[in-house]
Order: sequence, then structure tokens, then C-alpha cells
Amino acid sequence: MKKNSITIQLMAWCSLGLLAGCYKDTLPVEKDYMSKDMNFKKETFVANLGRMNVFADIFNADYSTQPLQFELQSPRIDNKTPAPILLEAVDTRQWKDYYTGTETSVAEIEAKRITVRRPILDLNSQNGQLVVWPVDSTKLPYGKYFFDVKVNNKAGERLFPGLMLDLRRPRPYEPYEYDDVTGIRKADNAGGIIRPSTISNHRDPQGREIKAENVQIYFVKTGAAANTLTFKFVDKDSVGIPISTFNIQRWDSLYYYSKMAGRNVRFGFNRNIPADSMSVTYDITNPFPVLAEAFAGDELAEYIFSYSRVSYGYRVVGRIGLKFSIHEPGEWTVVFRYMINPKFSDD
Repeated sequence: MKKNSITIQLMAWCSLGLLAGCYKDTLPVEKDYMSKDMNFKKETFVANLGRMNVFADIFNADYSTQPLQFELQSPRIDNKTPAPILLEAVDTRQWKDYYTGTETSVAEIEAKRITVRRPILDLNSQNGQLVVWPVDSTKLPYGKYFFDVKVNNKAGERLFPGLMLDLRRPRPYEPYEYDDVTGIRKADNAGGIIRPSTISNHRDPQGREIKAENVQIYFVKTGAAANTLTFKFVDKDSVGIPISTFNIQRWDSLYYYSKMAGRNVRFGFNRNIPADSMSVTYDITNPFPVLAEAFAGDELAEYIFSYSRVSYGYRVVGRIGLKFSIHEPGEWTVVFRYMINPKFSDD
């Protein structure tokens, strides 16, 4: 009886195995798929000369079978004249190690980058990410360029024709008061004057509040021997205000919050205040902040200057600052000019 029971179980198992095999044979064979609704999320890419322009997450695969392959084709200007220069290789700087935000010198940051050759208009063949690497207008004139992208997988291929690169004049810093199409300074009420991003507890000798519209900020490139950033303050008559006026500023422990690194990052290195105390200078990276180009608009440094004074028995703290980025190498000076003179002394 026991032998018969084992035989029946074996037969049942064999039957189940046969059924499973038959079931697998009836399953449909998975086929590669290319969606007719796949598309580029944008067809015009606005870029500025002289900086790295990154366009990520620009393609919608719409459930098409991965992997996809992307190929840039037929670069041209005015949608007709071939522009092979867009595919010409240039020296670019790329990361070989992660930037953490804990680095203690410009040299330590630079040691994490290497120079490689990449095409000016660089399409990632695996995900469609687009990068325009830094070049100047002597090599590549600004204007409107066009190109096609072929996308394929094992199911077939699609051609996306007529994508446009709108290449504009350089924006060496942000915020920038000049139009990057015309090169003309914007109207005063439309960004033609750079104002502080932060100002509080500023009053004139009569006790009237000084607001952001009472301060103008200028970016001045003073040389190209190094990458440095200098801050100066002047009054309404352009007379210098000593940096020592900002009497509670902690010059050697200044940080800004980096959204990309997710932490507070040292503002600059090798702080220098001259004997006359009329400015403060830092060594910086290019670009500044270091991730400003890869995450344009999302990565800005904010420097806030603070001072303390006693006003009618109460101690108040005045602050003024700017959120900004610098994209052109060189020795830069940022000048804050008060159009109404503040009172820094005690009442």
C-alpha cells in the first residue's frame, strides 16, 4: 500500500511538471517595444557661451524597452548650413572623484577633476542628456543651431528632427544685468540694476529704513591671473567703507548652503584683508560655486555681511547679502554701493 502511494505521488508530480511546461509554452513571448509617444520634453535648448550648460531628464521614453541608444546627427546653422564645429572636441573638466563640500582648499577640489576631450555639443548615447561645453565666441558664434537625434532599441528606431540649440552671449555671472541676446543692459526695473538679496536693520542717520532699492551692486573683473573674489563697500559718493565696519563678521568661518552637496560649504579660501581694511578677498573655484554650471539656477552662493550697533538702548544687527554665481575665470570684485548712507555707529 505504501509503495502504491509513493507511485501515485510521483505520477502526480510528473503531471504537474508536464502541465507547467505546457503552460510556459502557451505564454506569449515578450517583444521589444518602441512607443510611438516617446518624445523630447523640450525641443529648444537655451545655452550660454563660456560655461557648461547641462540639460538632464529631457527625454520621455514612454515605457519603451530599455536600453535605448541616442545618436546626434546633422548639426547645422539656420536649419540648412552644416555646422560640423558642434561636433569638434574641446578640452573639458569632469569629475573623477565625488565633490563632498568638505574640501579645505581650491587645490583639493581641483585634484578631483580631470581634463578630457568631448564634443562641444555632447549627447549622452545612453540617456539622451545633452551638454554644451564651454567655448567662446571666437570659436563658435552665438546664434541658432539645429540638429537631429536618432533613438533606437531592438524594436526599431525613431528620428527626432529639428531640435534647436539657442546659443546666446556669455553670462559671466548671475544675476546678470545685460540681455544675453542683444548685449544691451536691461531696463532698471527689469533687472538692469543688481540689488541685494538680503538687507535688514539698515537705517540712515535720521533713522529712516534703507531698503534693497537703495543699494546697487556691481561685478567688476579686475584681472585674469587667478580665480579670486573681492568684496568692497562704498557710500553714495563712492567713498570706501572699511570692511571692519562689519564688526561681528566671522571672516574665517563663512559658509553657504549647497543644495547639490546637501550641506554647508566653505565660502572661499585664504581670506585676505589688507592693512587699510577696505576690502576682503578669497580664493575661489571656477565656476563659483563649484557646482554652479551643472545645476544652473539651483546652485548659488550667498554671502551675508553683518554688523552690530546700539540704537537707543537696544542692540540691533544689520545684515546685507547677495545670492550669486560666477562663471568666467578671473579676479572678480563685487562692489556694494549704498545710495543712501547708513549709520553704523551707536546712537
